[in-house]
Amino acid sequence: MTAPRPVSFIHFHGLTLLIVEYEGTEYVAAKTLTDLCGIDWRDAKRTLKSADSAILYGTLALSTPRIEGVGGTGSPHEVIYIRLDRARMLLARVNTSNMRAKSNAGAADALLALQVEWTEALHAYETTGIAAKHGHRETLDTVLKLVKARAACSDTRERAALTTMLHGVCASMGYPVMTAADIQPNLPGV
Repeated sequence: MTAPRPVSFIHFHGLTLLIVEYEGTEYVAAKTLTDLCGIDWRDAKRTLKSADSAILYGTLALSTPRIEGVGGTGSPHEVIYIRLDRARMLLARVNTSNMRAKSNAGAADALLALQVEWTEALHAYETTGIAAKHGHRETLDTVLKLVKARAACSDTRERAALTTMLHGVCASMGYPVMTAADIQPNLPGV
């Protein structure tokens, strides 16, 4: 058993999840997610290790990561991890009716809302090639309009202004436009 390297924490619906890296890919402990949904761990563990599910979720059994500066003398034990970029697929396949039956209605409602959002995003991606969160759709529309306006603009000053606006909108979405110096910082004269 090889130990993954802890890299960060994310907050997800009241949980703080440790994200670990193993061979360049980020993973999350599967049991934390199944516990959130009220799924029996023994059944979930068996399912996650099955051939197709292991491929779908990128399931790995790794030893617990060692976090420097944290005390403890316990020996490492096996933890079942799934790829972080595939964790939502696990949650998308959870039966929210079963969660409600186990008196977990609040979590079931929240997960069902996410599942509906994910199905809409998947549909948008499969039909148009673009999917965006509800709050980002208007911003994405603005980006597309600015790109079209800039392409149609012949005045250099107006084109520069539209470019500045486009860069500002991209930065607000968390995608700052890189300069040539950012991309190739070691080129002479850049």
